[in-house]
Amino acid sequence: MKNLLALTFAAHLGALWPIASYSADFAAYKQQFPLKGKKSFTEALEEGEALLADPSLTPQQRTFVLHRTALHLVRLDDYNGARLRLDALANHLSAHPDDSMQGKYHWVSGDLALRLGDGQGAQAHFLSASEFFSRTQDWRMLSHAHRMVANALAKDSPNLKALEHVALAKHYAEQDNNIPLHNAAFDTQARIYKLFGQLDRALESRQAQLTWLGQQSQPDQAMMSSTYYGLADIFVDFGDHQAALEAFTQSYRYDEQANDRLYMGQNQIRIAEQHLHLANLDAATQAYEQAKAISESINHKRNLGWAIAGLGRVQLAKANYPQAANLIGQGLTLINPQHNQALHRQHLVWYASALSHQDPGQAIAQLAPYFDPKPNDTMVEAAKVLAFAYQQQQDFTSALRFQTHATELLQQQTEQSRLTRLEAKKRDAELHLETLKVNQLQSGLDEQKRQSRLQSVVLAAAIIVLLNFFLMFYLYHLKKRKVMEKEAAVLNQALTLKQQLLADVSHELRTPLTVLKLNIEALQHNLITDPDATYTLMQSRLSMLNTLIADIYELAQADTHSLQLDLQIRPAKALFDELLNAIKPLIAQHELTLSTKNTLSDTLEVACDIDRMHQIFNNLARNSCHYTNKPGQVSVTITQQAEHLICHFEDSSPGVGDDDLPRLTERLYRCDKSRSRDLGGSGLGLSICQKLTELHQGQLSLSHSKLGGLCVTLTLPLVQPAQADN
Repeated sequence: MKNLLALTFAAHLGALWPIASYSADFAAYKQQFPLKGKKSFTEALEEGEALLADPSLTPQQRTFVLHRTALHLVRLDDYNGARLRLDALANHLSAHPDDSMQGKYHWVSGDLALRLGDGQGAQAHFLSASEFFSRTQDWRMLSHAHRMVANALAKDSPNLKALEHVALAKHYAEQDNNIPLHNAAFDTQARIYKLFGQLDRALESRQAQLTWLGQQSQPDQAMMSSTYYGLADIFVDFGDHQAALEAFTQSYRYDEQANDRLYMGQNQIRIAEQHLHLANLDAATQAYEQAKAISESINHKRNLGWAIAGLGRVQLAKANYPQAANLIGQGLTLINPQHNQALHRQHLVWYASALSHQDPGQAIAQLAPYFDPKPNDTMVEAAKVLAFAYQQQQDFTSALRFQTHATELLQQQTEQSRLTRLEAKKRDAELHLETLKVNQLQSGLDEQKRQSRLQSVVLAAAIIVLLNFFLMFYLYHLKKRKVMEKEAAVLNQALTLKQQLLADVSHELRTPLTVLKLNIEALQHNLITDPDATYTLMQSRLSMLNTLIADIYELAQADTHSLQLDLQIRPAKALFDELLNAIKPLIAQHELTLSTKNTLSDTLEVACDIDRMHQIFNNLARNSCHYTNKPGQVSVTITQQAEHLICHFEDSSPGVGDDDLPRLTERLYRCDKSRSRDLGGSGLGLSICQKLTELHQGQLSLSHSKLGGLCVTLTLPLVQPAQADN
C-alpha cells in the first residue's frame, strides 16, 4: 500500500513538471516517499539540504525539496529550523504559485503549530490547506487536512465539531479508496474520545479498528502497531498496566517486523514504564537498555534521554540514589523542555527525588523554580519531594507547607476526577446529538454526488432527520434530568458519609475528654480520695487520645501516599515465627490460648517492612483480645499458596454478623454502637492493617472463623528466586 501511495504521488508530481527535468539526485530523493520505516529523517534531511545547494533544480523541484525538508525538521523536533524553512517555502511559493504545494505548506505549518501547543493557529492552517486541496481535488491530502483540523479542535478543550471533521476525513478517504487514510480517521476518532474523557467509547473505537484491520487482505504492520499503541494508552488511563504491557508489546512486534526503529525505541520505553508500575525492575531495566540502544542507532535525542532517565528511575526504585540522580540528570540534558515540557518536568521531579536523599539543597534548587500548584500527578509528586528535601534540611516549616500543598492538590485532583466523571456523563448525551450531526453531514456529502437525481429522497431524508433531531432532543433532556438526579443522590450520599465520619470522630474524642475534664475538676476541688488512681485513669485516657490521633494521622499519610515502607528481604518462616512470639505475651495476658502453625519452607523469602508487619500483627492480636470472650482461643496458620504467603488469624466467639463483616475495615466502625471504648481500641486498627497490607502489595480479607469468631486472612507476595539473587 505504501508503494502504491508513492507511485500515485510520483504520478501526480510528474504531471506538474517534465520527468526529464529531474536530476538523478532529486529523483532518488523523491522516491523516498513515504519515509516512515524506510529511512531515517536525519539522512533524508541531509540529502535534502545538499539538493537545495544545487542551482540546477527547477522551481517545482525546489518547492518539493523545501516542503520535504521542512517536514523532516518538524519530525526531528527542530522547530526553529522548521520555521525558517517554512518561511523560505512561503517566499518561494509567492514567486512560483502552486495550489497543491501551497496546501502542503499550510499542512506542515499546522503540524508545527499543533506541536507547539498553538491550537488556534493549527486550525487556521489546516482549514487553509483544505481549501487548496479542494481546488486540486487531492482527496488524500484533503482527508489528512480535515483529520488534523479535528485534532486541533480537540486539543485545547472538548469540541464536538471535531467529530464532524473526522466524518469529512473518512468521506474523502473513501473518495480516494485509501485504506491508510481510513485507518488514520479511526485513530483520530479514538484519540478524540480519549481527550473527551469517553474512555469506554475510545476503547470500543480501537477494538472496532482492530477488527476492521483484521478484515483487510494484508493488514499493514504500521497500522497494526499504531492501533495497539493507542489501545495500550487507553489501558494506561484505566490503570490496567498488565493489559497495557501486552498491547505495547504487540505494537513493538509489528514495528520490529517493519524495522521502524523510531517507534521501536518509543515502544520499548512504554513497555519499561509498565514493568516499573508492576514492580518488575529487571524487565524494566532490560526494556530501557534496548530503547537506549535503538535510540542511539538513529540519534533520536528525546527518546535517548527518556531511556537513560528511565534507567535512573529503576535505580531510584532500588533506592540507589547517587546512580539514579546521575542517570536521570543525563537524560534530562537530552529532553528539550520547550518541545517536551510535560516529559521534562516529570523527569525533573524524579531527578530531584534522587538528589533529595544525598543533597537536599540541590534538589530544592533544581525543583522549586518549576513548582506550580496545579492538581496533577507531577505537581503532587513535586510537592512531596520538596517536603522531604526540606525535612532533610531540618526546615520543618517549609516541609509542612509543601506537605500541605501535596494534600490539597490530591484533594483537588479527587474533586476534579469527580467533576470529570459527571461531565463525561453529560457529554455522553451531547455526543449522541453530535453523532446525529455527523450522520447528517455524511448524508449531505453523499447527496452531493447525486443531488440532481435524488431531490425527492433528500427532502424525505431531511424530514426524517428533523424528526430524529426532535426525538434526540427529547431523549437528551430526559437523560440529562436522570443524570442530574443521580448526581444529586451521589452528592447527598457523600455528604452523609462526611457527616457520619465527623460525628464518629467527635464522639471518639468527646468521651475521653469528658472524663479528663471531670477528673481535673474533682482534683481541683479536692473531691478525690485516691489521687494516684485518678492520675492513672487520666493517663490512660490521654494514651487513648494519643492512640486515636496517631491512627488518624497514619491513615491520612496512607491516603496521600506519604507513608513510606522500609522494605527488606527476610526469610519468611523466621520472620513470621518472630511475629508470633511477639504477640504471645499480649494474648496470654488477656486469658486467651494461642495456637500457631507455620508450614513455610526455610528457603522462602518475603519483602516487607518489619516494623509495619509487627504493627499489623499487634493490631490483629489486640483486636482479638478486645473482642473475644474469656477464656478463648486465637489460632494463627501460615502456609504457602503458589507465589503467595497466606496467613489466617482466627479467634473464638463472639462472631460477627453477615451485615457487619464487610464493614469491619471501615474507619471507626463498631458492630455494637453502644460498646464502651474500654472494650476496644481506636476503631481504626483493621483499617490500618488493610492499608499497610496493600502497601506491601498484598490483600486483607475478612470471613467467619471456624472457632466461632472472626478470621482475618493476609495474602502477601513471596520474593521470586531471580529477585532474591539480585
